[in-house]
Parts: sequence; structure tokens; C-alpha cells
Amino acid sequence: MPEEKEYQRPSPEALLKLAKSEEEKERGRLTIYFGAAPGVGKTYAMLLDARQRKKEGIDVVVGYVETHGRPETAALLEGLEIVPSLVIGFKGMELQEADLAGIIARKPKIALVDELAHTDAPGLRHEKRYQDIEEMLNAGIDVYTTLNVQHLESLNDIIYKITNVRVKETVPDSVLEKAYEIELIDLPPEALLKRLREGKVYLGDLAGLAAREFFRPGNLLALRQLALRAVAGSVDERMRDYMQAHAIAGPWPAKERVLVGVFASPYAETLIRSSSRLATDLDAEWVAFYLETERHKRLSDQELKWLNNALILAKKLGARVVWLKGNDLTEEMASYARNNNVTKIVIGKPRRFGLAHDLLRKILKLTPDIDIYLIDARTESKIEPKKRIYSSGPLNYAASLLAVGIIALVAFLLRNVLNQVNLLFFLLLPVVLSAIYLGRGPSIASAIVSIAVFDYLFVRPYFTFNVHDMEYFVSFIIYIVVVVIISNLALRVREEVALLKESESRNTALYELSRELVTARNVEQVLSVLIRHITEIFPAEVSVFLPSGEGLDAKAITMGFEVTPSDLGVASWVWANRQAAGWGTGTFPGTRALYLPMIAADSIKGVLGVEFNKPEKEMSPESQVVLETVAGLGAMALERIELACL
Repeated sequence: MPEEKEYQRPSPEALLKLAKSEEEKERGRLTIYFGAAPGVGKTYAMLLDARQRKKEGIDVVVGYVETHGRPETAALLEGLEIVPSLVIGFKGMELQEADLAGIIARKPKIALVDELAHTDAPGLRHEKRYQDIEEMLNAGIDVYTTLNVQHLESLNDIIYKITNVRVKETVPDSVLEKAYEIELIDLPPEALLKRLREGKVYLGDLAGLAAREFFRPGNLLALRQLALRAVAGSVDERMRDYMQAHAIAGPWPAKERVLVGVFASPYAETLIRSSSRLATDLDAEWVAFYLETERHKRLSDQELKWLNNALILAKKLGARVVWLKGNDLTEEMASYARNNNVTKIVIGKPRRFGLAHDLLRKILKLTPDIDIYLIDARTESKIEPKKRIYSSGPLNYAASLLAVGIIALVAFLLRNVLNQVNLLFFLLLPVVLSAIYLGRGPSIASAIVSIAVFDYLFVRPYFTFNVHDMEYFVSFIIYIVVVVIISNLALRVREEVALLKESESRNTALYELSRELVTARNVEQVLSVLIRHITEIFPAEVSVFLPSGEGLDAKAITMGFEVTPSDLGVASWVWANRQAAGWGTGTFPGTRALYLPMIAADSIKGVLGVEFNKPEKEMSPESQVVLETVAGLGAMALERIELACL
């Protein structure tokens, strides 16, 4: 009997998850009315439920509802309190948006906010409506909203294959996963097409266009299947959570861990979405892995944009982003996978054989116990940038040829002292030096010139390019092969040394920062150390905001950081919500600086603002991780001083 009780005890992980859910009870609850396509009746069902909640005496308001001109939907708004929408002028149009501040100030029990995937008008606090709803939930307001399956981010490429329409407005799958309740509003394709013909979905000519382009029977069947699978997956996840929390017996396999290799490619986002779906299906943790090599510094602006967008998308879909420096992709990826218990590796299917095939073969050899998934990421035709051939500058070539000339002159003066073999090795000296200091191109050029000089000066007949013995040609070929090998090795060593220096420099800076923060005796010293070290690591302007009275004040600031009321507003929002905002995020995206919360343990100590000189090039996911580390170290130092003063 005691053994049976032990078996029925929930696991520590299940208890932790249960405790977390108890802590989140103060948050509002999200109910999503989920459908396969527009017109199935999501908004109508949401309004019917809202009217029922009002009859039950619950405080319900309409934050924003889009009726699409349907009279039966508009009729259900009668008798419901409506928070007036914001009217935003944009390109000669007037856009209506949900008044986030007004809804939070009104603080109802339930707020109706239609169209979860909607993109907010420029100038509003958030970029997406699901972020508005997240803030309402954090304020303790229950939210009813609507969503179609084609707006799920991980399904974006599948939707494109089905409908040939690229959906621009998407939400992370995590929003659906965190919903308290998902109401599936289902309608057979025949019934939906009938509603479309009757003008109950779209009005006028738009209905005919929709029927031809999107509302085709095959499309609707596929979308309906995706919607049913998404809801079934959500129900299955809840069932497993319940079984684990209550120690109900079941086959609980070991946790899978998926790693996806990310490249600066137009197909990187597609690969990320496929990996997200795989991780979700396997209930697995997943990691987006990028290896920064020397070539990273030579990426074009478009390639950098593809890379950053893919890594941002991975983070949004729940991945842990790992950014390492190195020179051999397969070695580093395999090493990380082995050392971090990765069970599956996802890479893009090679578009052609050759080097890509060798890469795949090498990673298969290095990870024999790990499953490899090849994903075809080419969902649509995309233009890739032409590969740029990077060559050394003309001064490097001139220097290498000058070195050959000088050594050839010295060798010519020593021709009676040294034999031909020694002279040949003597002429190899500028070639090796060129490979080490000037690059592969100048070293190969100097090798060809040195062979020509050797033939001209030291091989009979002298002062001609004729060769009396064909064995010299074999020697020349071997000479060129040796030079190429030396050049490649020298280039690889130079790249690895450069990457190690960069990593060492950043690690040293973080070490020095932590050491100085430990010895700081007051808040002023902490802020001075933070400002100095951030500006040493990044070319940026910095400000640190700390609480003062009822608000925040910029307590430390560099000369180029101009604090405006707008900056104080963003910093105050970060303080209140404990989330990053500003440049590169979906909250206050038009702000010129990135604002990060300085959190130690469970309390926030301040807000760090960083304005990069060239954010498009300098604000990478790795840079954000470094800044988050710096903000955390600063918060712990402030907390230590705060506790010392008690």
C-alpha cells in the first residue's frame, strides 16, 4: 500500500506547474472563439455568450467588435456597454482601434475584443492586438476574442501551400496554448459557401472574389481539418497536465529536445515554423541555434534582416535562442547537441548536392544517436542575393608582390651560395607571410609570381620561361597545392583568432562589470559602472531609470541620450509590466531606444534604456542577451545595496 501511494504522488514538475497556475489566477482569463475561416459565426457566438454573462449579473463591456456590416451581428450589440474606440488618422483614412487605456481604466470583469490577430495602427502602444489583450489579462480582466486558424504563426507556410495566399497578420501559437478556454465555432464548407452566396460573410463584389480565391471547397476542408487538429492538440495538452498533476497513470516518455540550425537565408523563417510545429507535436523543448563565423561580418543588409527576423520569430514561438561563435558549423552544432541532450536536429533540405551534401554527411557522422530531420523550406519562390566574392584590397596584392620582388632580389644575390631547393623554399617565405597577414588571394597571386620568378631566374635556360626538364612542372603543381593548403589553414586560424578575441573581449567586459558591481558601495557607483561598461561593449547611448516618488527618473544618462516625456512613458510601461519595449520589440516599436527591465529575484529595480548608433546592424539577438545579462547584474547590485541599507 505505501508503494501505491508513492506511485500516485504527482511529480515535482507537475506540482510546480500547478503552483504556477495558482499564482496566475490573478490574471484575467482568455477565451478564444476559434474557427476555420471568416464567416463561421465566431463574433456572433461571442456576443451571444456576452449577453448571457450580462444576464447572470457579470460586468461585461465591448472593447472592440467588428460586425462586417452583418445586421444580425450588429443587433446583438444592443444593450451592451461599449468603450468608445480610438480613431487614428493614417494615410487619409480613419482607423478605429480598441482603447487599451480606456478598457483598463474601466476594469470590467469581461471585455470583448474582436480579431485577435489584428495589427494596430501606427503610433499605438503595441504593434499587435494580441499584445493589447495580454496587457488586459495582466490587469486582471477576462477577455473574449476571435481567431481564425490561418492566423497561427506556425501554420503560415502550410496555409500558403493550401490557399496560395500569404497571411500577413499572425499570432504566436503560445497565445492559443495559454488560453483558458477555446470555443471551436465549426461550420461545414457547404453551409459556409451558402452563407457567402447569401451575402452574410462579405458584401458586394467582395463575396464573389472571396469565393473564387479563398473560399473554395478544397481550401475550406483543409482549413477545417487544421482548426480541428489545433483544438484537439490544446485539449490533449490540458488532459496530460491534469493527469500529471493528479498522478494518473500513463506512459510519460522522457522529454524530447529539438535543435534547429538557423542561417541567413530567405527560407529561415519557414524552417523555424516547421520546427515549432514539430516541437509542439512532440511536446518538446526546442532551441534555435546560430553559429557566428567570420563570414557574419560580411553579410548583406538583406541577409542580416532574414537572420534577425528568423531568430525573433523563434523567440516569439517559444524557442530558446543560442548564438555561438566558431568556425566549423557541423562541429559546433554536434558538440552543442551532444552536451545539451538534444534528441532531434532540424536542418533545411539541401537544394543541391556538393558542399551541402558533405555538410549533411558530416553531421550524420558526428551525431549517430540523434535523429536528423530534413525540412523542405522552399514554400514559395524567393530571390536570394547573389553570392558576393570577397577579395583582399589592391594594397594587399601590391604588398604581396613587393615582398616577392624583394625576396627574389635577395635570392638572386645568393644564387651562387644556395642550391635550387633552398632558393625555392626561400621564395616560399613571402607566400607564407602573405597567407598569414594578407589573405588567400594575395598569397596565391604571390605563389604564381614566385614560381614565374624562380623559373625565369633559377631554372635553365636562364632569363626565359622555358623549362628544360618536365619534372619542374610537377614541382610547380605541388608548390601551388602547398600554398593553397597553407592559405586555407592560415585564413581559418585568422578567423578563429578574430572570433576568440571578440568573444574574449565581451566575456572580459562582463567579468569586469560583475567584479566592479560587487565592490560598488552605493547606487551612484552602480549606475556609473553600468553606463561605462555598456558604452565600452556597444556603440550606444545609455540611460538608467530608477523609481523616484510616484514615477521614474533618469538617474544616470550619457550625453547623447535625450530623455523626453515619451521615453519616460515607455520606461514606466516597462516598469509596470516587466517586459522589454521599444526598438526591435512589438511594444512602442517606433521608439528609438530599447528598454529592458532590471529584475532581481522577483522584484524590479529599474529600467535600462539603450539607443544604438546603428540599430539595424548592432541590435542582434546576441546583443539583446548581453544587455539582458547586464540589466540583471545591475539589478542584483542595486538589490544588494538596498538590503545593506536596511
